[in-house]
Amino acid sequence: MKKLLISLMMILSLSGGLFAQNIGEKTGNAFLDYMHGRSLFGINFGPTLYAGLFDNIVKFVSVDQMVKQGGGDTTGTDLRLKHYAFGLGFSYDFAPLNFMTVGLDIGFSVGEIKTEQDRISFSTIPWSLNVKFFFWKNAPFGFFLSPRIGGTALRVNGYGPNIEANGISSLYSHGGFYLSLELGWRIQLFPKTGANWPVQVGLDISLFDFGYYVAPWASPIFTVPQFSALSQYKTYANIRALILPRIGITLRF
Repeated sequence: MKKLLISLMMILSLSGGLFAQNIGEKTGNAFLDYMHGRSLFGINFGPTLYAGLFDNIVKFVSVDQMVKQGGGDTTGTDLRLKHYAFGLGFSYDFAPLNFMTVGLDIGFSVGEIKTEQDRISFSTIPWSLNVKFFFWKNAPFGFFLSPRIGGTALRVNGYGPNIEANGISSLYSHGGFYLSLELGWRIQLFPKTGANWPVQVGLDISLFDFGYYVAPWASPIFTVPQFSALSQYKTYANIRALILPRIGITLRF
């Protein structure tokens, strides 16, 4: 415990020294003056919104029908669905120029649909490498257009006697790569009073993220009999279309 406290004190001390310099304040060291104010760390709550769409799977999954297809009897069985979904995204951006940043996004989401005997769970790890081009040379704040290359590692599993009876205990375990374009803006909070603060705060909102999956993660699910109704959408499996993919905050230091 003592070593842990000492380590925490050292980290806080170093952090205090790092953030002691206000944005725009000169130190006399050319490298430090260049680096200060160009790093940004962000938290994106958008994945929670899209993880929540997992709940809509209940519209396509008929648990009652799945049990009957497996030879089971639904009489007196509680088939009401219980479900949850949650996700977060994290990002690091660096602003080498006054009109652009380069960055990395990575996140996670998890969810589960559960009945009395069975459950279907999923987990994803989305990531992307990106460049943000800011209008009117206001990087890292303002409107931006961001081309990106990324991927989504996806895993969906089913557990329970009725799920296994239908042969879908392992629904899918794979990933996909995509190319896309994101449009949004980063709004600087307290632009006047906090113009020279050691740490500046921004609000991130993206309108859309449109792209194309080079290796679509969605296609194998069409081979599962219980999801055959989705086969009519197979043509669109390669299309990436997210509305409001980014809703979060960014710290600039």
